[in-house]
Amino acid sequence: MKAVIFDMDGVIVDTNPHHRIAWREYYQRYGKTLSDADFVQYVSGKHNNDILNHLFSGKVLTADESKQLAQEKEALFRELYSKEITPVVGLIPFLQSLKDAHILTAVATSAPVENLDFVMDALSLRPYFDVLLNESLVSHPKPDPEIYQKAMDMLGVDPAESIIFEDSMTGIQAAKASGASVVGMATTQSPDELRPFVDDVVADFSQMTLDRLEKLVKIF
Repeated sequence: MKAVIFDMDGVIVDTNPHHRIAWREYYQRYGKTLSDADFVQYVSGKHNNDILNHLFSGKVLTADESKQLAQEKEALFRELYSKEITPVVGLIPFLQSLKDAHILTAVATSAPVENLDFVMDALSLRPYFDVLLNESLVSHPKPDPEIYQKAMDMLGVDPAESIIFEDSMTGIQAAKASGASVVGMATTQSPDELRPFVDDVVADFSQMTLDRLEKLVKIF
């Protein structure tokens, strides 16, 4: 194992409850409701453009309109989450163990750079990562594997040497398609829902060790 790559939302930080609140408020601004079932189907793990197409179904949004609407929603999210932001349990010690073992690390998120910067700086995480990738650096969002392939290219590692942490089914599809081993983080969905699609499942990083990761790569 030479590299570990992390999705952000639902992996580094359990932001999904606050994204759910933000999207629900945003839907209400435009006279629509967002049920929990709709959140899982149309929002969780999806790119903002796809979510906005669902919100404004029947209307063709220009690229500029989509960008402005997405920026409004993400600003609302950061405002809501800023007072409560915390890392997923065990994250910092786990990142330190990777650093001590000279294992390369990256974040590969579908979130905008403003959200990535917000999380990295609020939790002082930048020193732990070698590469940071956000939505603007790829042409094809998850479930396309482009962002994970680019992360591995930037780290100089092969898929067989890499492990990816993901929480959503969209992200897991992207991670598996990249050729790496995948650990499911059971924040968005239950371990039983994730288990058939990943190589291992944890509830948080307190359950993960370097030895456990190494076994995944050897099996893979």
